[in-house]
Amino acid sequence: MPSGKLIAVEGADKAGKHTQVMNIVNYLQNHNIPVQTLDFPQYKAFFGRFVRDYLNGKFGATRDLPAEYTMLPYALDRQQHMPMIKHWLDTGHWVILDRYTYSNAFSIAKTPRNQWDSKIDFLENLEFTNMGILRPDYNIYLYLDPRVAYDMRNTGLKEYQNGKPDIHESDFQLLYDVSNVYRHIASRDPKKWTVVDEMRPDGTRMSIDEVFAAIRPTIDNFIQKKR
Repeated sequence: MPSGKLIAVEGADKAGKHTQVMNIVNYLQNHNIPVQTLDFPQYKAFFGRFVRDYLNGKFGATRDLPAEYTMLPYALDRQQHMPMIKHWLDTGHWVILDRYTYSNAFSIAKTPRNQWDSKIDFLENLEFTNMGILRPDYNIYLYLDPRVAYDMRNTGLKEYQNGKPDIHESDFQLLYDVSNVYRHIASRDPKKWTVVDEMRPDGTRMSIDEVFAAIRPTIDNFIQKKR
């Protein structure tokens, strides 16, 4: 059995996932825990290039493509990197991922709500059972109000986007539905999820430090178990 921990940080675009992944990595290093990190998709890898082209609209609108088809290139990208992740875990490293299996929430979100459970089951069967992708030990979901994410769609653009938001970031209804899918997934297995609401009661967004303060007890709990 792997001796490390596999923790995925999930959330919609602009939720600050990379920032909090690096906060977790630094925190673990300060506790003398060996750690590695990786973000998905890997846009320059073979299957990641298919994801990049899809997000740029090359294959049409996301809602025109079946959920099972849009799940597949993301899953293949993860499977391609699984040997490296398994090696890290087998050598005692914790692996903190910026998006992982449940980032396919967008594929589920474009289906009717009464199909969500069957699509989640399909996703888990696809990746964990049939493709040999490791199930995460734990997931942290960073909730950001979809209106905030949508308003930020033109900021922090990645290289693959060619100066404009991708087809997910440009679809407010999809962002809204994705946030609900994530909460639904977390509710199915609450012992494996922490949901961090980045929005204060007054509707403003929490600071980076406040978000990490909400994450830290989860990480501390794993550190204590390790000892």
